[in-house]
Amino acid sequence: MWEGVKMLMERLPTGHPEQAYLKKEFHRYEAGWKGEKRLIAKMVEFHWGEPFELIWDVGLKLGDWKVQIDGLLVTERCVIVISSKNISGRIHFDAVTSEFYRFNNEGEKMVMEDPQVQLAKHIRFLELWLKQRKITYPPIVGVVAFTSKHCEFIEKPADKHICKTYQAVETLYKILEAHDVQADSPKPSRMRKVIESNSYPYERPPLCEYYRIDPRDLRTGVKCVACGKIAVERLFKVWQCKECGHRDPNAHQQALQEYFALVSSEIDNKEFRRFSGIESRYVVFRMLSDAGLVTEGAKRNRKYINEN
Repeated sequence: MWEGVKMLMERLPTGHPEQAYLKKEFHRYEAGWKGEKRLIAKMVEFHWGEPFELIWDVGLKLGDWKVQIDGLLVTERCVIVISSKNISGRIHFDAVTSEFYRFNNEGEKMVMEDPQVQLAKHIRFLELWLKQRKITYPPIVGVVAFTSKHCEFIEKPADKHICKTYQAVETLYKILEAHDVQADSPKPSRMRKVIESNSYPYERPPLCEYYRIDPRDLRTGVKCVACGKIAVERLFKVWQCKECGHRDPNAHQQALQEYFALVSSEIDNKEFRRFSGIESRYVVFRMLSDAGLVTEGAKRNRKYINEN
C-alpha cells in the first residue's frame, strides 16, 4: 500500500491539496510495513519441537466478508492469530471504559480502535471459515504484537496476549505451553494447504477512488524507472528519459500498471493515450494488445481489463 501511495504522490502536482495528507499516509504505511518485516525477522528465533506452520499475510473470505490476517501459527495444540500493530507513543488499554488510546511525544491524546476488537473478529471469522469446511480445529487464540520501536505500555489487560516485537517469540511459547495437543486436530501441513488453496488477495479500490481524488488531477506522461521523473519520450521502439537519459523499451508497461493502481481496472485506447501522452492510436493499440489483458467490445469501443 505504501508503494501505491508513493506512486500517487508522484503523479500529483507538488502543490496539490492532498499532498500533505498523503505524505502522512505514506509514512504510516511504510512504518507499518517495516514493523511487520521486523516481526517476521524475529520469528527466525521460533523453534518448536512439534509440527507447526507459520503463514503470513493471509487473505480469506466468507461470502462478502473478507479479512486480511497478518499471521497464523498453526499447531496441533492451538491456532494463534497474530496481529501486527505499528503504534507508537504511550499506550493505554482502559479497563473501565474499554477505550484504547495513546499519547504521542507532544502529549496529545489520540483515541483509536482497540486492536483487540479486530483480533476477536479475525478469530471469530476463522472459526466460522473452518466450520464451513467441516474441518476439526484446535482452539483459536490471538496475540497483538506492537512493532513500533517507540511504544510504551502504560496500561494493558493482564489476561490478554499483548506484547512488543522482542517479546513475541516468548509470548507464543507461553500460549502453546498453556494448551494440550488435540488428538483430533488436522496436521498443520494440511491446514496450511487448505488455507493457501483458498487464499483471497485483499482487493483495494484504485487509490484515486479510495482517497477521493479526481483522476484528472494526475500528471500525465510516462515515468522513468531509473530516476522516477515523468519525463520519458518515445523514440523508435524505445523510451528515453529527458532527465537522466535512461532507455527502456517497456516503460509504457509501468504507466499502464500505474493507471490500474490509481484510476481504474479497465482502460481503452483513448484513455491510455491521454494518460501516457502517446498520440498514435495504432501504437497504443499494439501496446494494449500485447499487454495480455482481458478485452471487452470490439474496435473503437474495445476496453482492456486488468484482472490481476
